[in-house]
Amino acid sequence: MRVLILVDARFALHERALVERVLVGLADEGIMAQVVLPQGRRLEEKGFDLISEPIWYADRGLAFTRHIRASQVARQVTKDCDSTIGVIDIVHVFGGAAWSMGRELARILGAGMVFELWRAGLIDSAKSLHLDASDRALFLIPERPFEAGLSKGGLGQRVHLAQWGAQVSAEPAQIFHQDKNTSIVLMSSGRQKDQCIAAFEGIADAIESHPQVMVFANLEVVQRADLWGRVQNRKLEDRFTIIDRSEDRRDLLLRCDMMVYPDTLHEERTLLLDAMGIGMAIIAGNDEHITPIQESAGISIVDRPSRSSWAAKIGERLADPQATRRAGLESREYVTRNRRVGMYITSILDAYHALVREDEPADSV
Repeated sequence: MRVLILVDARFALHERALVERVLVGLADEGIMAQVVLPQGRRLEEKGFDLISEPIWYADRGLAFTRHIRASQVARQVTKDCDSTIGVIDIVHVFGGAAWSMGRELARILGAGMVFELWRAGLIDSAKSLHLDASDRALFLIPERPFEAGLSKGGLGQRVHLAQWGAQVSAEPAQIFHQDKNTSIVLMSSGRQKDQCIAAFEGIADAIESHPQVMVFANLEVVQRADLWGRVQNRKLEDRFTIIDRSEDRRDLLLRCDMMVYPDTLHEERTLLLDAMGIGMAIIAGNDEHITPIQESAGISIVDRPSRSSWAAKIGERLADPQATRRAGLESREYVTRNRRVGMYITSILDAYHALVREDEPADSV
């Protein structure tokens, strides 16, 4: 089986780790996978750890040029073949901005198509793809609650559950270790500005009595929620570090003791799962669509995203390091049982094989 992994720019920037894990997992299963990335988005600088050189595609252009742009990719993929049909079995698309390109490319190649629906906001995009009855297509959903919206749109028969997985460290992180300063990372897309501000102010309130606590935050949340002025007002400049290109510095973020995760956008994030997998303490907004937040006993949930609610939860964790370590271990155990990378790869392979079987001719009578 040969697979094309088509990725849009946003997904490539923020979930490179997932793409790399999929490639490794498929290779372990004997599946040949080729990555196709958007050109002109400075992704060459991001240090993808790929098994082979990527193919680059033009992701910008008028809609009527999409077939031309997809054909250019198809020619690169099949340049040593007599036909474009039958060379590729599956086109697997990560990132909603590449869905239409993926559909076009799969049709040109006569391949099955898999669309990763990693956030609930893509449900309307799924409906607008206008798939034909002849299209062998599945939407992979990382969370069961996403299924309802697809079913309402008449796509229930094209849904396949494939829950994202994390790497579980051989040993849990030594959080709240006496020999180092305690560190909190505020991780967010920044798109829910009020919730991000409340979380930041809650952190600032909680650490007033804990001068040894340092705070990190990804650049997106600082910029979108206008947090730097608040850092200055709270006189936290010496205790606050902004992390640019957080995907490139994931290892640094995962060395922190606690993650504050205010987003309730119904989006899956491997960084959250990775933090659980190493045993970090996690305080999260109450996103009912993200089952690890709801099901892991170790995650402390903030039901009402107010400054005082965040401060209270963070203060509780800082005041009782032993209980906080236990909570981190509970999250790690949840990921070990339910959300390992290998489980996700198995679900992907089930989807691939289902689509390939659809293409097989029926047995003659």
